Amino acid sequence: MLILTFMPIDTEPWVWIKLGILAMGTTILIVWATWFSLWQRDEYWRERGKDPKHPERLPEGTAE
Repeated sequence: MLILTFMPIDTEPWVWIKLGILAMGTTILIVWATWFSLWQRDEYWRERGKDPKHPERLPEGTAE
């Protein structure tokens, strides 16, 4: 994306192409960051013996 920014081509189609590529990259980055963040949260709770999808459940081996 940095290469596209420094290209001296300023005709109308290239501006839209550069904008489209930048928008796709931004979308991919946001989706990946969200997925990674949720994965980290789930791993954090799994290490502590809790089910991240159902936090109200007690860990196994505890008396009710």
